[in-house]
Amino acid sequence: MATTIKITPVVKGNESKRFNTAISSSKTNKISEEKKAKIFSLVSKVMAKKA
Repeated sequence: MATTIKITPVVKGNESKRFNTAISSSKTNKISEEKKAKIFSLVSKVMAKKA
């Protein structure tokens, strides 16, 4: 059976400002390449154990 699709409402006013602030901060708040490599290494280890 199909799942109903909920349409996301348009964000206006103060909610819009908060949303835009959150989006812009997430663009500049990236993790370092070293931390990313460590995460992928751990994921690879876990996946290797499951195989």
